[in-house]
Amino acid sequence: MPRPADLRDLRFKPTIFNRIRDEISARAGSGQAPIALHVGDTYFDLPPELDEPLPAEPWNARLSRYGETQGETELRRRLFKKVVNKNRLPLTSEHEIQIVFGATGGLFLAMRRLLDEGDEVLALSPQWTILKVVAATAGVKLVEVPFFHRVAGYDLDSPPSGSLEPRSHDTGRDGRNRPSADEIASWIEPYLTERTRALYFNNPNNPSGVMMSRAELAAVAEFAKRHDLWVFSDEAYEDFVYTGEPYASVGSLPGMYERTVSVFSFSKSYAAAGIRLGYVCAAPGPLARMHPAHVGVGYEPNRPSQVQGIRALARSEQIVPRLQRAYRECREAAIANLKRPYIAADGSFYLFIDLRETWAGLDDNERLKRMFEAGVVLAPGEPFGAACDGFARFCYTAEPPEKIAEAARRVNDL
Repeated sequence: MPRPADLRDLRFKPTIFNRIRDEISARAGSGQAPIALHVGDTYFDLPPELDEPLPAEPWNARLSRYGETQGETELRRRLFKKVVNKNRLPLTSEHEIQIVFGATGGLFLAMRRLLDEGDEVLALSPQWTILKVVAATAGVKLVEVPFFHRVAGYDLDSPPSGSLEPRSHDTGRDGRNRPSADEIASWIEPYLTERTRALYFNNPNNPSGVMMSRAELAAVAEFAKRHDLWVFSDEAYEDFVYTGEPYASVGSLPGMYERTVSVFSFSKSYAAAGIRLGYVCAAPGPLARMHPAHVGVGYEPNRPSQVQGIRALARSEQIVPRLQRAYRECREAAIANLKRPYIAADGSFYLFIDLRETWAGLDDNERLKRMFEAGVVLAPGEPFGAACDGFARFCYTAEPPEKIAEAARRVNDL
């Protein structure tokens, strides 16, 4: 480990996302600011229901004091009903729920406490960009498994000829393209080593928008059971599915709850990324293993944020459908105006656009320059996975529908 003198000349190294942020800030107020869709964010303010007290709030008293390290009892009680009834997870009590600092905190706890240093995690790719940082901080190795484009039947090995016919939200993937269980196993098997201990995926997927069906989840689950792997299931986008295929949690499948860490977030379902509130559901053993690390990192979750979480759950039937309707309009605006090919998306906040013909041979600087010239900024694909160079993630929830439509037209001119 380094000593103080070893870090004297070390400086923060900006990522491509930091560079985009700084360039947007420099252009703000000049009339040259682009439509910024590179962050998986919302155009809504925090829902007012999160700041409106419920009729009786004993949990909102004495917030100056320390609370429960596992999370407020009332919040976990409400979450227990949610995950049992909606996600079909076989929890026996609210003690199998840990409130965490966003889904990021939950994934860190799982990797840090259930794995040893140097263990390998198979990440079904493309995957959420920050996962690389989480894995590195936890001391484990992330192994990318090209996966979700295959589930969608999209060929990364040959560039498309012309534009693909855009798919509407109610079309989804053709059932004939569904992979078999043997195919799915064959995609993952080559990346298995003696150090493999876990498998990670987020479903619906960020950045591709592809969602595994229950049958596809079952195939991944059987692979995990056959090789005795932990499964880290990132379910941040559970409420945003736009096809007829119902959402399913892998931990609800037979024999999976004991080996699955299900990680959820308030950031997407309640347009509340800023309150940094998430929760983990797991069997008593793994949760008991993770809990001390949570105490060591921050002692307890933020209590005012947990009060907002309780209010959100109490009013979920108002908030979530409102967001679903608004985001569906944004999605339709993007699809109706976009002429570039993209991977057929079932859910989440994104379209993963294929710009390989346009961006072939260009470095990051030139790609950024062209996006700013076109007046629209997307997230470059390579940080989501090595096989995704030449793709770009279009977040259609970051602006209202009319602005999303204009952004899609600008993408056509890249």
